[in-house]
Amino acid sequence: MRLFIATPVTFPIYERVKRDLSRFIDGKWVEGWNLHLTHKFIGEDEPDKYKIKLKIENGKLKINGIGMFGDKILYLKADIDDSINRQINEKFGFKNEKPFIPHITLCRIKKLKNGYKEALKKWENINFELPFDVYLYKSTLTKKGPIYEKIHKF
Repeated sequence: MRLFIATPVTFPIYERVKRDLSRFIDGKWVEGWNLHLTHKFIGEDEPDKYKIKLKIENGKLKINGIGMFGDKILYLKADIDDSINRQINEKFGFKNEKPFIPHITLCRIKKLKNGYKEALKKWENINFELPFDVYLYKSTLTKKGPIYEKIHKF
């Protein structure tokens, strides 16, 4: 089973941001119900062994702006450390292949149009807070996109 650990994200003005930016950014926009912050991608494994206790600080997930990874990914910036990722790495002996950059993917970009930089400036300082819940997810890949199912709450 394809697994990952994540915090679900409800972005109240997502449709407005998407409508505004999609005039300048062509790509595959994440469905609103699939928005999440991935703490750890596990990959193919059995879910029962990951139903463990994690030390999760109570509080809120803070979002502070919008950004891009090169010209490929549009995302929301999340203000959170990598403690959940580190706990899973330590418990199961995983190694990080790249640095943890907390983000919520909004769009996988295919093409940028003239004016996209100016359009992004409108949203670059967006700030809000969300509940900080953490789940083990099952991910099923389909031709229409991934289907995520929560299978355990930490």
